Amino acid sequence: MKPGRHPAGAVLRLDALATPLAVARIASILAHRRFDVVTMDIAAPVDGMRRITIEVDTTDDIRLRQLGNFLNRSSDVVEVFRLT
Repeated sequence: MKPGRHPAGAVLRLDALATPLAVARIASILAHRRFDVVTMDIAAPVDGMRRITIEVDTTDDIRLRQLGNFLNRSSDVVEVFRLT
């Protein structure tokens, strides 16, 4: 296992708008859905978009699919990719 990796987790990559409240809204969605966030990497904005990589402490496919659908409904999120 690589250093810094959590053994039981999933990684999501979001393309979100580079608005001041976008990161706060995404964090609020994660908290409301009661996901334990292991890491959250927020890249600098490029062309009005911000790439956010989130590692959550769950391997439940149903919950992850629901989270992806819920994040996709947010007006701040352009697209959600599940990496692992």
